[in-house]
Amino acid sequence: MLNSLYSRMVITFLAVVISSVTVSFIITYNMYETRVMNELEDEMMLSGQTIIKLYNELEPESLEGYLESVSSIRYNIALFTEDGEASYYGRARQENYADPDDIENVLSGEIHRVTNEDKRLLKNASVGLPFEANGENYALFLKPGINGRLNLIEEALMTVLLSVLLIGSIIYLFVALYLVTPIKKLTLYTSKIAKGDFTGHVPVKRNDEIGELAKSFHTMNHELNNLETMRREFISNVSHDFQSPLTSIRGFAVALKENEFSKERQDHYLTIIQTESERLAKLSENVLKLSVLESKENPLNKEVYRLDQQIRHVFLTHQPQWLEKGIHIHLEDLKPIEWLADKDQLEQVWHNLLINSLKFVETGGEIKAAIEEEEESISVIFSDTGAGIPEEDLPHVFDRFFTVDRARVRSKQGSGLGLAIVKKIIDLHGGDIQIVSRENEGTAFMIKLPKRSGQN
Repeated sequence: MLNSLYSRMVITFLAVVISSVTVSFIITYNMYETRVMNELEDEMMLSGQTIIKLYNELEPESLEGYLESVSSIRYNIALFTEDGEASYYGRARQENYADPDDIENVLSGEIHRVTNEDKRLLKNASVGLPFEANGENYALFLKPGINGRLNLIEEALMTVLLSVLLIGSIIYLFVALYLVTPIKKLTLYTSKIAKGDFTGHVPVKRNDEIGELAKSFHTMNHELNNLETMRREFISNVSHDFQSPLTSIRGFAVALKENEFSKERQDHYLTIIQTESERLAKLSENVLKLSVLESKENPLNKEVYRLDQQIRHVFLTHQPQWLEKGIHIHLEDLKPIEWLADKDQLEQVWHNLLINSLKFVETGGEIKAAIEEEEESISVIFSDTGAGIPEEDLPHVFDRFFTVDRARVRSKQGSGLGLAIVKKIIDLHGGDIQIVSRENEGTAFMIKLPKRSGQN
């Protein structure tokens, strides 16, 4: 219980408030006590002198009666004789008005003032004046008659401070509960997330830091949910894409083993096994390639080279495919430019984009590559006159294993990883890739690479 945030907040608050109240009381009381004492000392000295002066002027018949009358006004009075006798007037009692040495000093003509040692919350604060009456020397000591009131003020101050402590503590208990409750809810839903449940929603609607924390939690929950969905889809797609060629290979291998076929039929089956094996190897290579690209330990090995020549070379390596389909290639707009980048990775980008176009461009179609130089970047554009992509599928073309038409792509040996690899490589180079496509009109990929990190 003491390890909870709520308990720690309450205990910390109480410790801080109690310490603050105690220190504040001591400082305030001492400060005002000193001020009051200084003023009171001056006032008692003046009053004592006035009492003596009036006695000498009025010459009353009874000294005791005179002092009793004066003491009833404001002060408690003690009168000490040279014989050691003491008389008390007003509410004075036989209490410590002064030490014997102080009394002797006053009887000898000195004045006794309040000292720091005498204060003790005004209980021993007194002044002493030498007083001569009827030919005898006296020591006249005065004490303020407000000790009771000062005690009352002390009690009132303590009552106020304790009330502030009590009321503040009760209010803070609810405030702390108000602050801690949403955190407890977040902790509960975090436990659910740890168990794989991403359906939780914290009902926290606040505009403070806790509200921001709740919003961040919801964003994290949403992203984790999407990541979990992608993970499941990834496993499902990988299993499916691996299972299909494996099933074909196993089926034709069993057929060749258990049956006698003509040489022509055997070659046909072996060709299918070879093709499926190559597709399986390519799929494994792409999965590994994407995994390496997404790892944090994938530095870019940059070097300076001619970007336009690299793209021309990629088209030449695929010449048999586009010649076979009679596709028209346009490379006239590939402007010469030297570039600093990871040559192997960018070559993979051009290969994947060209292979993607070759799949969907029909016989007699066109594929075009161009380089456009701008002030802060260069743009590489791959466009074709292929089948195009439906508008609702455009946001997903760079997702892993996403294909517009899986049955059609399957027949063309697609895995749905090519464009995901392209997107990742462009991101690693600090670039951006956009796609514009319309069904039955064609597709254009526009890649923008920043000059600040790529140009020599």
